[in-house]
Amino acid sequence: MFRLLTTIAVSILLLLTTPRPALADDTYTVPLTVAGAAYTLTVTVADSGITVVADSPAVTVGEIAAVPTAEEAATQQSLDEQKAQAVTIGYDDLFRNNEGHVGKTVRYVGQVLQVQENSCLFCQNPGYTLRIAVTKGRFDSWDDPIWVDYDGKQRFLEKDVVTVWGTVAGLQKYTAVLGNQVTIPHVTALDIQLGEVAIPRPAAATTTAASTSTAGGAPAANRNANLRAGPGTDYAVAGSAQAGVVLEIVARNADGTWLQLAGGEWIAAFLVDNAPAIAGLPLAANIPVAPTPAPAAPAEAPAQSAAPATNAPAPGLLAIGQEIEANGWRFKVSEIHKRKAVYWHNSSRVAMGYYLVVIIDATNLQSGTDYFARNIDPRVTDTAGKAFSADSGASINAQWQYGGISSVYTDVNPGNFVRIAIAADLPESTGQVQLRTDTGAAVDLGDFAAMAVEDRQ
Repeated sequence: MFRLLTTIAVSILLLLTTPRPALADDTYTVPLTVAGAAYTLTVTVADSGITVVADSPAVTVGEIAAVPTAEEAATQQSLDEQKAQAVTIGYDDLFRNNEGHVGKTVRYVGQVLQVQENSCLFCQNPGYTLRIAVTKGRFDSWDDPIWVDYDGKQRFLEKDVVTVWGTVAGLQKYTAVLGNQVTIPHVTALDIQLGEVAIPRPAAATTTAASTSTAGGAPAANRNANLRAGPGTDYAVAGSAQAGVVLEIVARNADGTWLQLAGGEWIAAFLVDNAPAIAGLPLAANIPVAPTPAPAAPAEAPAQSAAPATNAPAPGLLAIGQEIEANGWRFKVSEIHKRKAVYWHNSSRVAMGYYLVVIIDATNLQSGTDYFARNIDPRVTDTAGKAFSADSGASINAQWQYGGISSVYTDVNPGNFVRIAIAADLPESTGQVQLRTDTGAAVDLGDFAAMAVEDRQ
């Protein structure tokens, strides 16, 4: 009997003295003394969460968050490092050359079209499947959907604009509402966040052209960038710098638009944050002579392209397919077409003469969202300088007819690729034509009168 009473007494004592986990509807007071002043915090634990209230307005209570474990902190650092390597692959390239991109880490900003919660009987967190449109068009419309598998817990709604980081997993087929089979690019998400979120920069990064310190506002690449053998895009690619990498800058070209690194490579000045003052940099010695560019063949030009393959550009002009990098954009004319009519579904728009449809591939190299016409302003001219204004209605039809592409006024997020179509109505007798831009560069489009008409019966 004595032993039983002793056991019960010890058990009660242990219950009274052993700390217990906080339960719902518990309230605690925490006295604090700071610089001689006494304060009291009241901590309330409820089913809906934890609240902390101070007894003085001099005390500000911040957001309550659990302290991450060492394992969680390491996982987050690894995720940030993966996200820092992300690139945005143009949608057409991601679709057409998908096999070559499988396994790459990508980042897209887009609008959620559909959310489906996955079902799994024994899964703790079955996750979600989302369709996200990643190309912003006119009037805030979004197109070019990708299929995203997401095993996170955050819930997203249709029409949310999100940033998704993930790895390319191939192509995904699914059955649409009308019963037709649809195939779109498939991405397995590493992370999805609400709104447009910048790529995180790693705590430290190095390359052969970079120093090993990231402190003190050192010059750093503000996005993934090519390094060149000389100060210009005509020079060969001599390496690359990833976003956030610290750069050791030693010299510049005459106008300060290109910076030379310690390893001899060059990087465009607008791709560098915290670059040293141009006046304080020496002019580079022994700048290589710029190579003479050979006319390039049109990239991804279909068989029906109206540009004669044997046409060389006129002196001082670029050829179809040659890239231009200026005013915050990298772009090229990829296709041209001559047509009597352009179509939107079953309706057509007929030219007084013939339409010249120019398709441009462009990438926004700036740090902010922009539209192509703002600082490029492409226009078709003849050799005498006469400009032919783009027909807005025909351009809209051409954008639909040639694959649902975009306009010169489509907002493009930083680092994103876009295909643009413009259509101008030209007299049939018009001879040599060019695409002029605000960059000072012009592209030779060929002899319009000699071009074959694609829709002529």
